[in-house]
Amino acid sequence: MATTVLAAAPGIGQSPAIEKASYVPLAVLALAQIGTSSDGAAMNLATASLVGGLGATLDDIQVATALFSLIAGAFMIAGGLIGVTIGLRRALGIGLGMALAGELIAALSPTIAVFTWGGRVVMALGACLVTPAVLGLVAALYQGRQRAIAFGTIAGAAALSTLSPLALGAVMDQAGFRLTFAIMTAYFALVLCCTRLVPRTPTPDAHTRFDVAGTAVAALGLGLVLLGVSHLSDWGIIAPQKLCPFTLFGIAPTLPAIAAGLVLLGLLVPTERRAERRGNPLIPTAFVTSPGVRAGLAAVFVPFFYMGAVGILATPYLQLVTGFTALQTGLLSLLSGIPMFLLATFLPKLAPHLSSRLIIRAGFVALAGASALMALGVQQHGVALPLFCGMALGGFGVGAVNSQANNAVACSVSREEAEQSGGIQGAARSIGLALGTALAGTCLLLVMAGGFTTLATENGVHQDLVAAATDQASALMADDAFEALTGQWGADADQAVKLVEAKSAAQANAMRLTFGALACVVLISLVATRNLVETATPKTERKSAPGGTKA
Repeated sequence: MATTVLAAAPGIGQSPAIEKASYVPLAVLALAQIGTSSDGAAMNLATASLVGGLGATLDDIQVATALFSLIAGAFMIAGGLIGVTIGLRRALGIGLGMALAGELIAALSPTIAVFTWGGRVVMALGACLVTPAVLGLVAALYQGRQRAIAFGTIAGAAALSTLSPLALGAVMDQAGFRLTFAIMTAYFALVLCCTRLVPRTPTPDAHTRFDVAGTAVAALGLGLVLLGVSHLSDWGIIAPQKLCPFTLFGIAPTLPAIAAGLVLLGLLVPTERRAERRGNPLIPTAFVTSPGVRAGLAAVFVPFFYMGAVGILATPYLQLVTGFTALQTGLLSLLSGIPMFLLATFLPKLAPHLSSRLIIRAGFVALAGASALMALGVQQHGVALPLFCGMALGGFGVGAVNSQANNAVACSVSREEAEQSGGIQGAARSIGLALGTALAGTCLLLVMAGGFTTLATENGVHQDLVAAATDQASALMADDAFEALTGQWGADADQAVKLVEAKSAAQANAMRLTFGALACVVLISLVATRNLVETATPKTERKSAPGGTKA
């Protein structure tokens, strides 16, 4: 295969040889996307195995999870610049090599410290190169309808990875985390070998220098914002909580960290203006000034914000309150995973002439409707059918938006800038997921704690019992588990019933309110999509899809 394959300009067909071979690099990119997404699933399933195998605590595991999100959000944009500086295929190969090393360290870790600060850190840095390179290569190798279908394939690959917990969970249950991460190591080794099938892309002369100042300011700013947001619930918003490691002038460090991060991100504007005059900006001006790019990034951000929020709400409630097993919860992922995969993968291919702007906005409405249905489906002592319908509708919404969002960003800028846009798109994904998880979790805990105190007092529970139950008021818990604790607080049978009733009502109300707030956030986000660039293929364009399939 030739070392360089240039995609045709819009409206101009490629040669038959390239058309027939073009599905090969796309398949490799899809496999890379599945790998990085499945790694997160493996980590989510590893809690019990890490506790038993390495003696990890829940706090240790939370640090490992949060550290990955923090690094991915802070350095993803830099990964995009590295890709266009050294070459996208080379960046993909280095990123996959680091992912391989990270999974291997995780599999062989003798302690949770090595697992976290070795395995998870190296894996996160690898993901910061892989994700921008995958999106950048799609923009570089494909144009027109081919690009729309290719981006849909990558989105479908990410959706397909939501089903990986079924297979990885079986391995984790039978053999533990070491074999699971060893399998992930072998997977990344296989994909790394396949990168030779991906064509090289030209490296622009303007990117021979690296924007060190912009990278440092952006990474520190994003890192501080994400650090503060991710610890709102456990460190406290203003008053420090028990898990808060230190205070600043008597208050929790969360809001000061967020404020400092925002200030640094504000300083990024003049920093990048100077870098653009040198020709090597971390964030080209078009990414900031283009209404189409901003709208496209909003379309990338919102589905991941939604998935982060639903992940921190639905799964814990199903397992901790209603008693769903891990297998049952994994099977429920099919409700959202299947429609997500089908729409993301096949919508650009089967309906290329539909308005991409309309599809994205309809997807937003579906996500809001899904949140509302899940709010209706939460019951005081369990869940009802609307919750499962909401999960399925959410899969359709995410799939619809993801089928168009990446292409909307790439089509809003020049081809060179589109290749670099993978970094900022990857950052929008990571930040959306982290913010959705943190804000939904914080809202749930605060409303649940306040609601319990109010309901318990109204039910006539003695104040000393209310005070004793305060530590458990913000934790999701089944009725029988909470009732067992009431005896430790000296509650008689009548008071125990009132406490349990207040607890179950408070956590159900908090779930409904948080899902309702999520629906409102998604609907308000529709405003940000007004300037989306239309990427639908004109009916007069007869372009071949990757693999040689005619439009």
